[in-house]
Amino acid sequence: MESRLANIEDDGWALDDGEAIHEEFPDSFWLPPAEARHNLQPDELVKLIFRIVTVDEDEAEEENIERMWVIVKGRVGDFYRGQLDNQPLCTEDIGPGMEVWFLPKHVIDIYVNP
Repeated sequence: MESRLANIEDDGWALDDGEAIHEEFPDSFWLPPAEARHNLQPDELVKLIFRIVTVDEDEAEEENIERMWVIVKGRVGDFYRGQLDNQPLCTEDIGPGMEVWFLPKHVIDIYVNP
């Protein structure tokens, strides 16, 4: 099983770097503590930012940003393996159950069961 981050050219989608966004907008873009993002456990739900390219009926490319939940399934080195838990609004090409590889820097939220 290959741990590889998705990229727009090969996969049509990629993940945004939450740490970079937080650095740019520290007062308005909250991140969970680094310790929590680096110690995720199987079955935890994390939110990631997906950048998805779609093609409209005129064959023009459009970039869509969707924040979606991913179920943590395991870890290989620095990479987490997860399973998408949402259906994006912009496409049917990806959806629930799809495998997603990500790093702690991609995690923008961790679901805490009330």
